[in-house]
Amino acid sequence: MIERDDRRGDRALILVVEDDPATRDSLVELLSARFDVLGASDGQSGLVLARERRPDLVLLDRFLDSEDGLSVLDSLQHDKATECVPVIFLTGDADESTLEKCLEMGAVDFVHKPASARELMARIDRALRQSEQQQRLHVLAQTDALTGLANFRALSMRMEDEFKRANRYQYPMSVVIIDLDHLKAINDGMGHDVGNRAILALASHLRTNLREVDFAARFGGDEFVALLPHQTAIEAAVFAERIRAGLRTVKVTRSDGRPAPFGLSVSVGIADHSVAHPRESTEALLKAADAALYEAKREGRDRVVVYGASAMPPPKVQQH
Repeated sequence: MIERDDRRGDRALILVVEDDPATRDSLVELLSARFDVLGASDGQSGLVLARERRPDLVLLDRFLDSEDGLSVLDSLQHDKATECVPVIFLTGDADESTLEKCLEMGAVDFVHKPASARELMARIDRALRQSEQQQRLHVLAQTDALTGLANFRALSMRMEDEFKRANRYQYPMSVVIIDLDHLKAINDGMGHDVGNRAILALASHLRTNLREVDFAARFGGDEFVALLPHQTAIEAAVFAERIRAGLRTVKVTRSDGRPAPFGLSVSVGIADHSVAHPRESTEALLKAADAALYEAKREGRDRVVVYGASAMPPPKVQQH
């Protein structure tokens, strides 16, 4: 049995996994006053709902008819879609070793049955607050403070995931390293405030040119990295040239609102992991793209270089 309610507004979504119909119905009715609620009568349908709907919290019966609630918790925690969803156990067992096992396995709390409405709501509220704080900290830990793009830590994790997917499904992926030219001269000549504005201008320009499947991060002070799944290096060069050429129209302003007396340019290095150019690892892929970037700088900056094909100019974007 699966019961569904649609989300309304910003209300949290609670999944109740309980095999006793009367208990489940009463919980759904109680919680519906403040939350959107899903109900499932067994662990497997609960897991399906959790993967599909990504609830904000799961209220899980410790002892289900067909399975142990701990096995459901284990399945939730080993699925990327649900690994961060907090779980509160409902249990009629007062044995301390059982409760200790629940917490050891990652449940955030437990509620003895029958629970008072006030106690249940208080424990749910606390779990939701803690989960929201943890998610906020998780995002901050993977975000560049200046640009709002991903940081190096998030880039490393995403690269590993994309590399594995590219290998599994046999499609190419490209790494594009973008270096803002002459940032040191901008900082020295006009101050770090203007330098930061130049970095922000590039970040914004980069973000608007990404596809939904692409991923971009700030790699260092003046370097950005874009991951482009399903793109060979030559295809990625079209994207990179669009970034390079389009940046000429991007203006930087000083803190007083006046335009800065310089234009922006970038040097770009590209490498791919593909059938034609397989790489051993993400480190090897990044190293190849970095070598191409070094070549772009050595050749005079403001250009796009594909690793191993520097003699072949990348396709130009038509200017209108």
